Amino acid sequence: MKTASHPRIALVTGAAGGLGHAFAMRLAASGHQLVLTDRLPCSELLEQIRGAGGRADALACDLADPTDVQRFAAEVLAKLGRVDVLVNNAAFMPHAPLGSISASLWRQIMAVNMDAPFLLAQAFAPGMAERGWGRIVNLASSTVWGPPPGMAVYACSKMGVIGLTRALASELGGQGITVNAISPGLTRHPGSAANIPSEAFEGVRARQFIPRTEVPDDLTGALAFLASDDSTFITGQVLNVDGGGFGF
Repeated sequence: MKTASHPRIALVTGAAGGLGHAFAMRLAASGHQLVLTDRLPCSELLEQIRGAGGRADALACDLADPTDVQRFAAEVLAKLGRVDVLVNNAAFMPHAPLGSISASLWRQIMAVNMDAPFLLAQAFAPGMAERGWGRIVNLASSTVWGPPPGMAVYACSKMGVIGLTRALASELGGQGITVNAISPGLTRHPGSAANIPSEAFEGVRARQFIPRTEVPDDLTGALAFLASDDSTFITGQVLNVDGGGFGF
């Protein structure tokens, strides 16, 4: 049970920027103790959380390496004893036309986007089950409903995340663990703005019911809900948070 001295511990992958940064800040504001990991340094985020009176640790992990993911999970458990909320946010999203996709690129995308969420759920679900409470939130993508050219492998990986979400929800539902996915639309943050043409953002915006570009803070309320006691009877679901763009 959560108490003031024993807050729930939330792990956020891909925490250094974009959605992960916003997710970590929202969970910290909700009183969670944070474990952060990213291929980039999380020092700025750590300072923000700690400066606001929160508790957070950052631990390194190469999510493309299954052996390192397992090492990381063991380190988290050795250091903190448990994870109550697992947010599988990190993603590898290269733009690659069909003819340019190598077997190694396919494997790298799948390793980060599908293998790591599976391995982390496998590592932390037993403890959640033992305590009778846990939340796993995966990140899907609107690309599964309307894949743009050059995103074949990414869309495949995110559809796989939806399948994983449903399968884990079925297996873990009787153990007090809910497993859900959030499916964002194209979201503007420094990383996406630097790599995606402005006309792509405009094209997506024009197809949404809410006619503005999505930003990370549009997703944090959905995460906070799915990570809370308020979502106790919701599992195996994909929540489309995309301004009414694709998830009809």
